[in-house]
Amino acid sequence: MSRTVEASTSIVYDPGVKWRCYSVSNETSGSNYGNDSRDCGEVGHPNRVDTTCTWFGYTSPRGVECPAWRFVTYNWGQERLRTYPGYDHQVQGESGAPLKLVLQNNSRGLRDAVGGNQNCELKEVAVSHEYVGSSFKRKADGSTYNLADGRTKVAYDALVQQTGGFVCEEKRALLTTDFIYRTVRGINVISVVHFDPGPFSRPNDDGVLWSNNCRKSDGTPDGCRMTVHGERLTPGEQRHLEVDFSDLARKYRGYLNNEGVPSVSQIEAVQVVNSAKGADLMAEVSGLDVTVE
Repeated sequence: MSRTVEASTSIVYDPGVKWRCYSVSNETSGSNYGNDSRDCGEVGHPNRVDTTCTWFGYTSPRGVECPAWRFVTYNWGQERLRTYPGYDHQVQGESGAPLKLVLQNNSRGLRDAVGGNQNCELKEVAVSHEYVGSSFKRKADGSTYNLADGRTKVAYDALVQQTGGFVCEEKRALLTTDFIYRTVRGINVISVVHFDPGPFSRPNDDGVLWSNNCRKSDGTPDGCRMTVHGERLTPGEQRHLEVDFSDLARKYRGYLNNEGVPSVSQIEAVQVVNSAKGADLMAEVSGLDVTVE
């Protein structure tokens, strides 16, 4: 394994998420809304200039710049924002100090428009660091950070609270830390579960809750996706969480094309995800950082 970083170094432009320089992205429709660029001057950098981000609406003296982080939603239409059942994403606190990011994901009372049956679609609300030049820095030589550059860790403070029980067959009300990186074989995702009262799945003998075995549903090769347990959260109690994804990649190399930590493993995104089916779950996140040492 190569080591190009000796001390612990934050590799995001807004470590701790202290500045309001974000967008809200609907992953299902590919749209963006609710952009807030009031603090973008605090995270300005020549490497963040990107003309593809004109939609964000922030231009520094250096040129058009991208959001430093994002809220990301999945399978929620914007008409359900700040309604019940529905979803919400809030930023609380003073700029310049770690902001409290509230992720509200309430689908327990959601009914299908046709037939009125309980809606059991997967619903997600997440906070995300994404893309080189947007959230992620480059190294001094201009190259991108890879999982192989050292011990790559994600840390933050979190609190969760579930309201009510489950009304769908899959008892899913999860808070996860998702690490997404690109290899020569495709996009890999390691998902670490911190809250799982259902539980949504039982671990196998290796402690793996779910894996796609590096295959698509039709059996053709694909990027590898796997889910494992991490540090657990107790409802209503804030806890500091830290995940060493380099260690997990080595430990579960058998689920990751036996590559462990490949030299080509560009970091694409880090997400804290509130994921539910027929359940109501609130999460608070603060101090989110991604470091390499």
